[in-house]
Amino acid sequence: SLTLCVLGCVLQAAHVLSQKLDDADPLVITNFGKIRGIKKELNNEILGPVIQFLGVPYAAPPTGEHRFQPPEPPSPWSDIRNATQFAPVCPQNIIDGRLPEVMLPVWFTNNLDVVSSYVQDQSEDCLYLNIYVPTE
Repeated sequence: SLTLCVLGCVLQAAHVLSQKLDDADPLVITNFGKIRGIKKELNNEILGPVIQFLGVPYAAPPTGEHRFQPPEPPSPWSDIRNATQFAPVCPQNIIDGRLPEVMLPVWFTNNLDVVSSYVQDQSEDCLYLNIYVPTE
């Protein structure tokens, strides 16, 4: 079930977080293969830099015969997977190139143009996590 799949991802994330990260080349080993992240400086007085792992699959694509079925683990990969770019987002209703304000939290509505740019790349293959690890 989805609950078990997400729980497995949380436990996997805990294992990943226990590994020592090299800021210059952040590489971690997951149950499915190696992923490479990237260090990101945050322009913020409160938050320090993070290592970000973007577009990390937590389930097999829910397409074809897997559509509307319980999620299955992703297929393992043998090469290092670059987790440095956002994966496609799940299909969303965009009207005239913008997201309807009623679908977003209040703190997003002040920056709808920025948010809308992140949802242009849509796909049913959208079961990915963005993981942020503090460096300090």
